[in-house]
Amino acid sequence: MKQGPKELLKKQPTQMCRFYYFCVKFKMTENLPFTISCIISSIILFQSFFIAPSSNRIITKKEASKFLRYLWPKFFVFISILCILSLITNYYLDIEKNIVNYYMIICIIFMLICYFITPIINKAKDNSQNKLWTVLHLATVILTLITLVLNILIIYFWQFNHH
Repeated sequence: MKQGPKELLKKQPTQMCRFYYFCVKFKMTENLPFTISCIISSIILFQSFFIAPSSNRIITKKEASKFLRYLWPKFFVFISILCILSLITNYYLDIEKNIVNYYMIICIIFMLICYFITPIINKAKDNSQNKLWTVLHLATVILTLITLVLNILIIYFWQFNHH
């Protein structure tokens, strides 16, 4: 007996069902905080080792300053949002990974500190307050480095079968 398109559609799972099956099969939702830490680490490394140094070499100093002043605050906010997403995922999935939550809270705080001191750094640079600029810039570098290390630790200690 020949089946029509309606009968075939009823028997075939929809694209969303296939995606859901894929997610469940590979425990993607349960491992979302792990994936987010991978993304955060990648963003920090890419921004720090490729974007910032390249912009200082390729474009004029004035244009690089404008570009980086535009980019860095968004960088800090985006990483904060990813950390918050990781916390929410841990909460709703009831994942027993308290260390991940603690690390993400620390990362959120550090990235927000960096975000709020960025305008002060810019003003210090504009007003030739080199000591203040150096101290605050170094603080953002250290806080970003700690955020990277915490996310690498989450990746390292994550166990895929945590139930």
